[in-house]
Amino acid sequence: MNRRRFMFVTCALTVGLLLMGVLNVGHWLSAPRRVPTQANLIVALGGGRGIERLRTALLLYQRGYAERILLTGFSGVQGGDHYTRWESKYLLERGVPRDALLFDDQSATSYEEANHTALLMKSRQWKTALVVSDPPHLRRLAMVWGPACSQNDIQYHLISTEPSTWDPSAWWRDKVWAKFVGMELVKLAYYALAY
Repeated sequence: MNRRRFMFVTCALTVGLLLMGVLNVGHWLSAPRRVPTQANLIVALGGGRGIERLRTALLLYQRGYAERILLTGFSGVQGGDHYTRWESKYLLERGVPRDALLFDDQSATSYEEANHTALLMKSRQWKTALVVSDPPHLRRLAMVWGPACSQNDIQYHLISTEPSTWDPSAWWRDKVWAKFVGMELVKLAYYALAY
Protein backbone atom coordinates (compact mmCIF):
# COMPACT_ATOMS: atom_id res chain seq x y z
CA MET A 1 0.00 0.00 0.00
CA ASN A 2 1.49 3.32 -0.96
CA ARG A 3 1.88 6.16 1.54
CA ARG A 4 -0.96 8.29 0.14
CA ARG A 5 -3.43 5.43 0.29
CA PHE A 6 -2.30 4.52 3.82
CA MET A 7 -2.86 8.13 4.98
CA PHE A 8 -6.32 8.20 3.37
CA VAL A 9 -7.36 4.92 5.03
CA THR A 10 -5.97 6.08 8.39
CA CYS A 11 -7.82 9.41 8.17
CA ALA A 12 -11.06 7.72 7.08
CA LEU A 13 -10.89 5.25 9.98
CA THR A 14 -10.10 8.04 12.44
CA VAL A 15 -13.03 10.16 11.22
CA GLY A 16 -15.29 7.10 11.29
CA LEU A 17 -14.33 6.25 14.86
CA LEU A 18 -14.78 9.85 16.00
CA LEU A 19 -18.19 9.99 14.34
CA MET A 20 -19.23 6.72 15.97
CA GLY A 21 -18.07 8.09 19.33
CA VAL A 22 -20.05 11.29 18.92
CA LEU A 23 -23.15 9.41 17.79
CA ASN A 24 -22.96 6.99 20.71
CA VAL A 25 -21.99 9.42 23.46
CA GLY A 26 -25.64 9.69 24.57
CA HIS A 27 -25.74 5.95 25.26
CA TRP A 28 -22.37 6.07 27.03
CA LEU A 29 -23.36 8.98 29.28
CA SER A 30 -26.62 7.32 30.34
CA ALA A 31 -25.25 3.76 30.64
CA PRO A 32 -24.76 3.65 34.45
CA ARG A 33 -28.55 3.68 35.04
CA ARG A 34 -29.93 0.96 37.28
CA VAL A 35 -33.27 -0.58 38.14
CA PRO A 36 -34.68 0.67 41.46
CA THR A 37 -34.38 -1.55 44.53
CA GLN A 38 -35.43 -1.14 48.13
CA ALA A 39 -33.40 1.65 49.76
CA ASN A 40 -33.15 3.86 52.82
CA LEU A 41 -33.19 7.10 50.85
CA ILE A 42 -34.21 8.60 47.52
CA VAL A 43 -31.94 11.47 46.47
CA ALA A 44 -33.53 13.93 44.02
CA LEU A 45 -30.60 15.92 42.71
CA GLY A 46 -31.00 19.63 42.11
CA GLY A 47 -30.58 21.28 38.73
CA GLY A 48 -31.42 19.52 35.52
CA ARG A 49 -34.29 20.03 33.13
CA GLY A 50 -37.13 21.13 35.36
CA ILE A 51 -39.43 18.78 37.18
CA GLU A 52 -38.40 15.37 35.81
CA ARG A 53 -36.17 14.52 38.78
CA LEU A 54 -38.93 15.32 41.26
CA ARG A 55 -41.49 13.27 39.31
CA THR A 56 -39.18 10.28 39.32
CA ALA A 57 -38.40 10.66 43.04
CA LEU A 58 -42.11 10.93 43.80
CA LEU A 59 -42.88 7.82 41.76
CA LEU A 60 -40.17 5.86 43.60
CA TYR A 61 -41.54 7.09 46.93
CA GLN A 62 -45.13 6.21 46.01
CA ARG A 63 -44.03 2.72 44.96
CA GLY A 64 -42.45 2.22 48.38
CA TYR A 65 -38.78 2.04 47.40
CA ALA A 66 -37.81 4.31 50.33
CA GLU A 67 -39.48 6.27 53.10
CA ARG A 68 -37.40 9.44 52.75
CA ILE A 69 -36.49 11.87 49.99
CA LEU A 70 -33.41 14.08 50.12
CA LEU A 71 -33.67 17.21 47.99
CA THR A 72 -30.38 18.75 46.92
CA GLY A 73 -29.74 22.02 45.14
CA PHE A 74 -30.69 24.12 48.16
CA SER A 75 -27.24 25.70 48.44
CA GLY A 76 -27.54 29.17 49.89
CA VAL A 77 -30.94 28.49 51.50
CA GLN A 78 -29.46 27.82 54.94
CA GLY A 79 -31.75 28.95 57.71
CA GLY A 80 -34.63 29.51 55.31
CA ASP A 81 -37.86 27.59 55.15
CA HIS A 82 -37.10 24.72 52.82
CA TYR A 83 -40.76 23.74 52.73
CA THR A 84 -41.74 26.92 50.88
CA ARG A 85 -39.52 26.09 47.89
CA TRP A 86 -41.35 24.85 44.80
CA GLU A 87 -39.63 21.45 44.96
CA SER A 88 -40.94 20.83 48.48
CA LYS A 89 -44.41 22.14 47.63
CA TYR A 90 -44.58 19.83 44.62
CA LEU A 91 -43.92 16.76 46.77
CA LEU A 92 -46.05 17.90 49.73
CA GLU A 93 -49.04 18.61 47.48
CA ARG A 94 -48.79 15.03 46.19
CA GLY A 95 -48.91 13.38 49.59
CA VAL A 96 -45.30 13.19 50.74
CA PRO A 97 -45.32 14.05 54.47
CA ARG A 98 -43.03 16.81 55.77
CA ASP A 99 -41.10 14.39 57.96
CA ALA A 100 -40.18 12.32 54.87
CA LEU A 101 -38.30 15.26 53.34
CA LEU A 102 -34.65 16.05 53.99
CA PHE A 103 -32.64 18.91 52.49
CA ASP A 104 -29.06 19.44 51.42
CA ASP A 105 -28.29 23.15 51.68
CA GLN A 106 -24.51 22.70 51.70
CA SER A 107 -23.76 21.28 48.25
CA ALA A 108 -23.18 23.34 45.13
CA THR A 109 -21.75 20.58 42.89
CA SER A 110 -22.38 16.93 42.08
CA TYR A 111 -19.16 16.06 43.89
CA GLU A 112 -20.35 17.82 47.06
CA GLU A 113 -23.82 16.24 46.79
CA ALA A 114 -22.27 12.76 46.72
CA ASN A 115 -19.95 13.40 49.66
CA HIS A 116 -22.48 15.22 51.85
CA THR A 117 -25.14 12.58 51.19
CA ALA A 118 -22.71 9.76 52.02
CA LEU A 119 -21.82 11.43 55.31
CA LEU A 120 -25.50 12.00 56.15
CA MET A 121 -26.28 8.36 55.42
CA LYS A 122 -23.34 7.13 57.46
CA SER A 123 -24.42 9.26 60.43
CA ARG A 124 -27.90 7.72 60.28
CA GLN A 125 -26.62 4.23 59.55
CA TRP A 126 -28.42 4.07 56.20
CA LYS A 127 -26.88 1.74 53.66
CA THR A 128 -28.62 2.27 50.30
CA ALA A 129 -29.62 5.29 48.21
CA LEU A 130 -31.48 5.71 44.94
CA VAL A 131 -29.92 8.73 43.21
CA VAL A 132 -32.24 10.34 40.65
CA SER A 133 -30.97 12.43 37.75
CA ASP A 134 -31.24 12.94 34.00
CA PRO A 135 -29.77 10.36 31.59
CA PRO A 136 -26.69 12.27 30.37
CA HIS A 137 -25.73 13.19 33.94
CA LEU A 138 -25.32 9.57 35.09
CA ARG A 139 -21.77 8.91 33.85
CA ARG A 140 -20.38 11.84 35.87
CA LEU A 141 -22.46 10.85 38.88
CA ALA A 142 -20.96 7.36 38.80
CA MET A 143 -17.53 8.99 38.84
CA VAL A 144 -18.21 10.82 42.13
CA TRP A 145 -20.81 8.66 43.89
CA GLY A 146 -18.72 5.51 43.59
CA PRO A 147 -15.79 6.76 45.69
CA ALA A 148 -17.97 8.74 48.14
CA CYS A 149 -20.15 5.73 48.88
CA SER A 150 -17.43 3.09 48.94
CA GLN A 151 -15.48 5.13 51.52
CA ASN A 152 -18.55 5.09 53.75
CA ASP A 153 -19.72 1.50 53.08
CA ILE A 154 -22.88 2.69 51.29
CA GLN A 155 -24.54 1.38 48.14
CA TYR A 156 -26.07 3.67 45.57
CA HIS A 157 -28.16 3.06 42.46
CA LEU A 158 -28.36 5.68 39.73
CA ILE A 159 -31.97 6.02 38.62
CA SER A 160 -32.63 7.84 35.39
CA THR A 161 -35.51 10.17 34.70
CA GLU A 162 -37.47 9.32 31.55
CA PRO A 163 -37.79 12.62 29.66
CA SER A 164 -39.82 12.25 26.49
CA THR A 165 -37.40 14.43 24.52
CA TRP A 166 -34.23 12.48 25.39
CA ASP A 167 -32.97 10.27 22.60
CA PRO A 168 -29.51 8.83 23.30
CA SER A 169 -29.10 8.00 19.61
CA ALA A 170 -29.91 11.53 18.40
CA TRP A 171 -29.22 13.82 21.37
CA TRP A 172 -27.78 16.53 19.09
CA ARG A 173 -31.17 17.14 17.42
CA ASP A 174 -32.60 18.76 20.54
CA LYS A 175 -30.91 22.08 21.28
CA VAL A 176 -31.31 21.76 25.06
CA TRP A 177 -30.00 18.17 25.18
CA ALA A 178 -27.12 19.07 22.86
CA LYS A 179 -26.08 21.78 25.31
CA PHE A 180 -26.54 19.42 28.28
CA VAL A 181 -24.39 16.71 26.66
CA GLY A 182 -21.72 19.23 25.70
CA MET A 183 -21.57 20.56 29.25
CA GLU A 184 -21.43 17.04 30.67
CA LEU A 185 -18.44 16.19 28.49
CA VAL A 186 -16.64 19.34 29.66
CA LYS A 187 -17.53 18.61 33.30
CA LEU A 188 -16.42 14.99 32.95
CA ALA A 189 -13.01 16.15 31.76
CA TYR A 190 -12.79 18.61 34.65
CA TYR A 191 -13.89 15.99 37.22
CA ALA A 192 -11.36 13.49 35.83
CA LEU A 193 -8.59 16.02 36.47
CA ALA A 194 -9.88 17.52 39.72
CA TYR A 195 -11.14 14.44 41.56
